[in-house]
Amino acid sequence: MTSSLKARYAAAGVLGLGGLTALTLALAATPASSASGSRSGPPFTAAQAKSGQQVYTASCQNCHGQQLQGGAGPALKGASFLSRWDNKPLSDLYNFIAHQMPLNAPGSLSQKQYLDVTAYILAQNGFTAGSKALDQNALSTKLTSSGDRQQVQVPSQLPAPSRSVRQAVSTLPTQATLLKAADSDDWLMYNRDYLGQRYSPLDQITAANAGKLQRVCQFKTGQHGAFQVGPVEMNGVLYFTNAHSTFAINAANCNRQWTSTYTPRTAEPQPVDRGVALYDGKLFRGTTDGHLIALDKNTGGTLWDVWVANSNQGYFLSSAPIVWDGKVFIGEAGADWGTQGHVYAFDADTGKLIWTFDVIPTGDQPGADTWDKATTTAHGGGSMWTSYTLDPASGLLYVSVGNPAPDFAGDYRPGKNLYTDSVVVLNAQTGKLAWYAQQIANDYHDWDTAAAPVVYNANGKKYMAVADKGGHLYMYDRATHDRLNMIPVTTISNSDAPLTTDGTRFCPGTLGGVEWNGPAYDPQTNTLYVNSVDWCATIKIGPVRYNAGSVFTGTTNGFGTFDPRAKANGWTHAIDASTGDIKWKREAGSPLVAAVTPTAGGVLFTGDQDGNFLVLNAKDGQALYKAGTGGSVAGGVITYKLGDRQYVAVVSGNTSRTIWNTAGDETVLIYALPQGTQ
Repeated sequence: MTSSLKARYAAAGVLGLGGLTALTLALAATPASSASGSRSGPPFTAAQAKSGQQVYTASCQNCHGQQLQGGAGPALKGASFLSRWDNKPLSDLYNFIAHQMPLNAPGSLSQKQYLDVTAYILAQNGFTAGSKALDQNALSTKLTSSGDRQQVQVPSQLPAPSRSVRQAVSTLPTQATLLKAADSDDWLMYNRDYLGQRYSPLDQITAANAGKLQRVCQFKTGQHGAFQVGPVEMNGVLYFTNAHSTFAINAANCNRQWTSTYTPRTAEPQPVDRGVALYDGKLFRGTTDGHLIALDKNTGGTLWDVWVANSNQGYFLSSAPIVWDGKVFIGEAGADWGTQGHVYAFDADTGKLIWTFDVIPTGDQPGADTWDKATTTAHGGGSMWTSYTLDPASGLLYVSVGNPAPDFAGDYRPGKNLYTDSVVVLNAQTGKLAWYAQQIANDYHDWDTAAAPVVYNANGKKYMAVADKGGHLYMYDRATHDRLNMIPVTTISNSDAPLTTDGTRFCPGTLGGVEWNGPAYDPQTNTLYVNSVDWCATIKIGPVRYNAGSVFTGTTNGFGTFDPRAKANGWTHAIDASTGDIKWKREAGSPLVAAVTPTAGGVLFTGDQDGNFLVLNAKDGQALYKAGTGGSVAGGVITYKLGDRQYVAVVSGNTSRTIWNTAGDETVLIYALPQGTQ
């Protein structure tokens, strides 16, 4: 979710019980739901655990699942949970719960309720109830579960093929359908089409009538936390995800069609997922523990499951895949844990690995000489956060790559640090590098290139545009690979100053610039539109300490101290797609991380962190319609047509209590004009 771990966790709202999960493979040998339990540990009574169950049901299960299995928040039993708290005093767990939970009202429960819910969590993890109740005096007792844990067998070779493969019920959408996505009434991909333009030819909603929009329906997942997904729609069905679940609902009335929930098997470095890809009757998504799964588009049943990467080392898959010519393309996240990123192509029918591209080159690979050999032995970085762009005409795949590791420690890893903070352009058939464009060399601000680029042709030239967290929109010539423009889209200040032990304030901060939704392109007016965050931060540089699978930076204040939230702002920019000239810019008064969607009706659809769905006039940026959604808008805003009616679907409810200070239920809201409106 952006390029800094603290910022991404905060934006996702996933600092739930268990915090930053420990990265081990241990699983409980005895079922955690065992009534009698099997582990000795802190004292608590069965009655106390029963009382804690009531507290959990009322205040915790929306995020963490009815059976503590995890939902939008992390699991509270099993591998990640036990590993996180193993051999630590119970006071660590209790204090985290008592001071940080519930997410929407931290510290609001009584001391008895916090003790009781702690007892319930212990019971659900197999600890034995006794005759003495848990109280403050017992919190110094250590939680020890390592004696009765068994190891999950990690395949010796990752990615590992699926153990079983099933066939999908349908064959839709076909490759031919996806190639025509730009002209479709549907919204078939994360960024609508392969080129990532996000432009819709629908024109029923215009600048003249947008003010008449009405909410048609809404769907609540019943969970809270990271909700940054870019939904897709096909034939009247809307598909979207949260950290663990995949949903299919009626795109006109919000009725649920099916829900599929994935239970992580190993650690979850960051519980967030940004979306799916549709192809040949299948729906593809990544998981928080490093798997790529294929579901049946019609039923939600699992067709295959490929274990891509070891989440216990810090890897996970948060980005929405893209599918072309029978291949599923996806890359890993995890740079802030010191991982080395890869881009993969898998067979869409079986999940078989076709090729791999290393975004951190080593040995005799091109670009390896831009790293000090000592620093790339164990780490290097490079995350793929959001989605991908593909040019079917040339067969080239465009992949945005995030920050190097250790984050902020530029002097520790001298050189350009390829291919971090870059767009790498790969032959989609072979995975071979065609060319690349690096936005920032030797990044020491955590200024990832996090969002997918947009590809377009204008005035006889071939362009690529991409925006980064450093607060610029970059324009490139796809034929010559030259950079044509570098346009600031937020406040840029003190960006060249070295980081110091006393602290260096710079803008945009590690939570500023362009986050996980990038630019959109309107071919009618040859205009690029992009949202951004205007927020500064201060970093204090410190020693680098590498611990495999742990957060890896070179600072003494984590991922920075942000300016007060009241100073956080946002912008929407309209930019001439040939010259780079700014046509207009709109100050939002709130950080903007949601996608922006231009249409043939002359309007833009987007949303803000204050929870508003916005319709802007594409000519001048003036707000034509504003509606509160009940939660932060941080994901996709898409439009599609069913019958004779144009709809807009808005993702709302990205919860972040620690940084963004946003809250709300995970909700998809659908809007349309009243029937018969001209």
